Amino acid sequence: MDRTKRTRSPAGGEHPRDGRKRRRWLMPAVWVVVPLLAIAGVVTLIETTTSPAETRPSNAIATGEITGGRHVAVLAYETDTFPHVDLFRIDSIGYSVQATAFDLDTGERLWDTMLSNDFPSIGAEALAVGGDYAYVRTDDGLVILDAATGGVEVRDEQVPGLEDDYVASRTSYAYDAPSRQVVLRDRDDAVLGIPVGSVTAKPAPPDVSLRWEGELTVTEPDPFLYSQTMEDATNHKARLPGPEPEPDPLTGIVPDTNMLHASWAPDDAWTANIVLDPSTGYAAGSDQGFAVSEAHEGGRYTYQVADLETRTAQARLDVPSGAGIDTVTVDAAGYVVMTVPNADQQGLLVIATADSIRASVIGERGWLGW
Repeated sequence: MDRTKRTRSPAGGEHPRDGRKRRRWLMPAVWVVVPLLAIAGVVTLIETTTSPAETRPSNAIATGEITGGRHVAVLAYETDTFPHVDLFRIDSIGYSVQATAFDLDTGERLWDTMLSNDFPSIGAEALAVGGDYAYVRTDDGLVILDAATGGVEVRDEQVPGLEDDYVASRTSYAYDAPSRQVVLRDRDDAVLGIPVGSVTAKPAPPDVSLRWEGELTVTEPDPFLYSQTMEDATNHKARLPGPEPEPDPLTGIVPDTNMLHASWAPDDAWTANIVLDPSTGYAAGSDQGFAVSEAHEGGRYTYQVADLETRTAQARLDVPSGAGIDTVTVDAAGYVVMTVPNADQQGLLVIATADSIRASVIGERGWLGW
């Protein structure tokens, strides 16, 4: 005889009574879900009520074309890891040093890699990027990263051809633009070179070695590395490419016909300057037919791209900030790349072309630091 108790289902059928079984599964689920909801609530409160983590880029931007045809910018920066919640840095005491890359066409962040969370922070600066690799010098040595993913390929004593002869000093590494090599000195004071696109250090050619002899010295870490700004990033006027005009035969005065002023700047600006190419002293972008201006009015900086033929603004970017440009570099493909702080003391990567200007937040984190 079947003694199993039965109960009516809503459809009028019968099934074994299983309420106790359901309650047995329900209680453990409650003990798991409720704490998770409480933690999520606390995290959400912190995320929505605290300021974003400050980011401080170092005074160097490397640009170049990587495998696949993308033009990218790579830079290093220091960031506060608290109060911002970041599960990946839960063992950090408050700072980390990162390397990051951006697509120059879209402003998209491609990757962001932690180099160190030591205290005090190590200094780090991007040297070069091209082909498959990006190169960053630090107070601990040289870091070579995958240019597409940001993964660390080799660093410090792992660099082939260097190994135990590596020097833990940021200033023992540099970039030699004429030969497109990362240059470095080893413990025997020999100058070695790593061609951009390679990871192996070899003795530098004689002309490169001579150029850097005595330059790659060992120095103490710079505690103010992340607060330095580039001198003479802008000027109220700038030279344009081309031959210098001839002086007036009567007065001897050289006309400034090849000098550019920011005539397109907003009328209410307190100051209006032209952004300079640090490698030439010309107006940045002028070899591509455009110029970039920086105008200051109250607590706002306005950046504009102007066409050199018409002297009219083509694009504009407003940055609420109490400071102007930190760093400028001009990529060979025609991008003018700058770092500028915003009102939250986050670094912005500003990318200008002949018809556009955009900003990307350096070190921006989403929810829980992703």
